[in-house]
Amino acid sequence: LSSVSLLKNGKPVQKKVNIKIRRNQHFLLAGPNGIGKSTLLESISSGKALDCTIPSHVRIGYYRQDFSTLDFNQTVYESLCDVMEKVHGRLDIEKLRATLAGFLITGDMVYTKIGSLSEGQKGLVAFARLVVEKPGLLILDEPTNHINFRHLPVIAKALDEYEGTMILVSHVQEFVWQVRIDEYLELE
Repeated sequence: LSSVSLLKNGKPVQKKVNIKIRRNQHFLLAGPNGIGKSTLLESISSGKALDCTIPSHVRIGYYRQDFSTLDFNQTVYESLCDVMEKVHGRLDIEKLRATLAGFLITGDMVYTKIGSLSEGQKGLVAFARLVVEKPGLLILDEPTNHINFRHLPVIAKALDEYEGTMILVSHVQEFVWQVRIDEYLELE
């Protein structure tokens, strides 16, 4: 990434940067609200960011704060089954259930339509999907929004241990301090 577009006083401004995010690196993108962080993440995930190259074999997992990566008509179970790898043509149901339980998704919630869940529950489903999806590049746009404070340590631990490349946007310092960050860019 060699330049980013920012909004300053409502006007787009190009800022020169020289960033190389390598395999297994965790990157924090910071800056005030409204400057264009979400727009930048969207352009990276869609492959439309100028001067940004992601190898075609890299699977991208994208946590959007509006949950638009989720199909609200699916049940939680169906949503995870859609992205889980099959081994010898079959789903690993035990791994699926363990992942759901790890994000405190149990009981009837597993068979509930995503559209009927609270915002916090949708966030947990989005994280569980990312775990079973196993992306090489994880893009997280304000992952603590809507999440109950009791669930934050579970999510922070999972992100801290994530072995792929990660780009994180979060304004919650206490959360960020619990996650390994290798590089940092402050947009102003």
